[in-house]
Amino acid sequence: MGHLLARNAAYAQAHGFEHHFFNEATVDLPVYWQKVYLCRQVLAAGYDIAIWADTDAVFHDFGRGVESLFQRDEVMVGAPDNPYWEAPFNAGVFAVRGTGGIALMDRWLGLFHATAWTRTETAWVCAGEWGGIDFEQGAFNAHLFDEAVVSGALSLVDWRVLQSPFPVPGALTLHFAGEFKRNLPAYLQSILG
Repeated sequence: MGHLLARNAAYAQAHGFEHHFFNEATVDLPVYWQKVYLCRQVLAAGYDIAIWADTDAVFHDFGRGVESLFQRDEVMVGAPDNPYWEAPFNAGVFAVRGTGGIALMDRWLGLFHATAWTRTETAWVCAGEWGGIDFEQGAFNAHLFDEAVVSGALSLVDWRVLQSPFPVPGALTLHFAGEFKRNLPAYLQSILG
């Protein structure tokens, strides 16, 4: 993952963005929910756009800026899962902006139910189904997705733009989620030589 982190930092530098890698909890939430909190905090600190990329995601197209994802006045841009899965929104890579983005992150954070989780000394453990409504992606899809799309707050791009596990035309980021981590060695070889 170190090569992916270095590439993401290089992408940010090439576009004049700041790159932040969070490897320690800044708030006592399950790691899945921390991304929502952190994006909210970045926007509240005055940044124009926050783009989240899980540690198994990498910026692939250095010729395209993050701001190009926003086409209208939407406050969030995301993509569905790659066709291997079925979620209408994948929380592994998404971008938010402005005060509307802060409000949407607040609503999303409001879906966290601590009663579904147990805090141990070293981690949060969930009794619910993996990726279900107790996790950030499942909660968004179940409770916010439809309204966000209908209202125009969320704009969806093709899965290939943000969630492809293969370097395909139009891919800004690649997301090597789940079984697709096996694609990483070939991709790293292609970019590192």
